[in-house]
Amino acid sequence: MFSIRIFNFSWILFLFTLCTCTKFGKNVYVDGYVSNAITGEPVPNVSLRLYRGQISWGDPVGTASKTLKTVTTDANGYYKAEHLSTPFNAVYIQIGNGVEGGYVLIDGQDSKLIKKGKRNHFDYQMVPYGNYKLIINNINCQGVNDTIIINQTNQVGSFLGIDWILKGCNGYITANEKAPMGTVYTHYIIIRNGISNEYEVNFEILPNQDNVQTINY
Repeated sequence: MFSIRIFNFSWILFLFTLCTCTKFGKNVYVDGYVSNAITGEPVPNVSLRLYRGQISWGDPVGTASKTLKTVTTDANGYYKAEHLSTPFNAVYIQIGNGVEGGYVLIDGQDSKLIKKGKRNHFDYQMVPYGNYKLIINNINCQGVNDTIIINQTNQVGSFLGIDWILKGCNGYITANEKAPMGTVYTHYIIIRNGISNEYEVNFEILPNQDNVQTINY
């Protein structure tokens, strides 16, 4: 009687595992496209990792991350990953840093949890970056009360659009940092002797180049 119960349990477990498989012969299936968020063009040769890990922090099941498969996008930016996994582990798809690390992810969520037994489709948007520096020169200084208020945004929301203020005659040079390609929208207000003037300037950041924007006021 005892051995029969073990046999029945094993048979039920086998059926449960079998039923989690999709029509593709795997219980994990995910595909999608990786594209340039600015141009809409596909991004080839991007590496994605299918891995096993925990469902949430503190979950004792599958706490150790283990790579199950690595795939890359084709010429059309398309990727597909399939795998047979036990029903007791959470499985994720994770995108890498793009072609030779020259791209940055836009949506910020590089890992996505896969629903087993279903066809999962996840698209990613990435943008190539260039080096960007902003130089500000007060070339018509009227005194220590000269003020410039600068606000910058861009096409993908990585410039936060927060006002920052400079006073006096000294200029300012930002650090040379990586920034996504595309248009930087710069709005600035100059205040001299109680008189305000507003300006709008568009600047294009080109990928894989040094981009220097200069504001002389």
